[in-house]
Amino acid sequence: MERQSGFKLIDRILSQDEERIITIKNVSLNEPFFTGACEVEPEFPSAMLIEALLQTSETLLARQTPFSDRRACFSGIDSMSLLRPIYVGDQIRMEVEIAKKKDPHVTVSVKALVQGQLVCEGKFLFVLTLKPSKPQIHPMASVHPSASLGKDVVVGPYAIIGEEVIIGNGTVIEAHTMIERWTRIGENCHIFFGCVLGSQAQDLKYNGESSWVVLGDRNVVREYVTINRATGNQNVTKIGSDNLFLTSVHISHNCDIGNDVIITNLVHLGGHTVIEDRAVIGGMVGIHQFIRIGMGSMVGGYSRLSQDVPPFMLCEGNPAYIRGLNLVGLKRRGVSSDAISEIKQIYKTIYRSEMNTTQALREILQMPFTTPEGLYLLEFLKKESPRGLTKKAIETEQVVHVEW
Repeated sequence: MERQSGFKLIDRILSQDEERIITIKNVSLNEPFFTGACEVEPEFPSAMLIEALLQTSETLLARQTPFSDRRACFSGIDSMSLLRPIYVGDQIRMEVEIAKKKDPHVTVSVKALVQGQLVCEGKFLFVLTLKPSKPQIHPMASVHPSASLGKDVVVGPYAIIGEEVIIGNGTVIEAHTMIERWTRIGENCHIFFGCVLGSQAQDLKYNGESSWVVLGDRNVVREYVTINRATGNQNVTKIGSDNLFLTSVHISHNCDIGNDVIITNLVHLGGHTVIEDRAVIGGMVGIHQFIRIGMGSMVGGYSRLSQDVPPFMLCEGNPAYIRGLNLVGLKRRGVSSDAISEIKQIYKTIYRSEMNTTQALREILQMPFTTPEGLYLLEFLKKESPRGLTKKAIETEQVVHVEW
């Protein structure tokens, strides 16, 4: 059972190792339990002596390395002998050592001495249990009763957690953050100062229907990021895991973001944007709604993106153009030379030939691609899109392969 005590009955720890602890308690007349005592020489209550020995035992078990990840719960007294009374002015020396360990049970031997004379001895029984893990909510934060917070969640001052919000284990919500209703955040995310997640869609079609923002695990969301929930009943603005969103990023309604994506400062995503795994978006990029940004692609800073960016490409400009292949990213991922050759072949056919996009796609469909990356790029290009593909760079510009 879990004990509650209003008195601290250990004045000093004289020594301690993994098996034994020695503490001191000085008995003085100003103890709260002596208030109003009528005796000329009041006795130290036996219940307080047992409590002091229990506190000493719990200190030993709490600090012992094998038990540091668990809590010792007092389960009973095996035996206890009180040999003589203790008076005001006495100094109690309490000696506790572990007598028996058989997980999850622990027996400790206790004794109390005054001026070298034994006044009490016995044995306590403890059961080791897992330490309870509770959310750490700042007293100045506001958390709605219907919100569900996992283990070790931290909520900072002036944060507001709304109705039906779900926050996974180990997630940190910093100060002045607002998490609105119908938002689900995974485990071990870090939401920094001033973010607003789950606010209603900035869309004239949104009529207050139930829709969600869902974040995966281990996302880092830096200051002042805003993420809108989706338009459409039970639709989702979906974000995967292990992403990094830097300051003042805006993610609009119905966006779908994969894993390991990096979006840097002041990027604004229009509604229904799709960003696939491991894409990188440079700072101050504006992205039109219904855009697709393919896996492993990179978009340079200050770009205006109004059409799809195929996987593995480098894209930059206002308006944006395809500038080359993200060869550095492909090699870092350990993509095979055969796959890189196929990607180059597709790239050259679309972006370095005299053919238009329709003609180039027709040509590509006749080629025998076999690697996962080549087939993935081909499927991306075949899929119909309301925005079309980003165009090739103009002839006079030099295509460069830069590492961003």
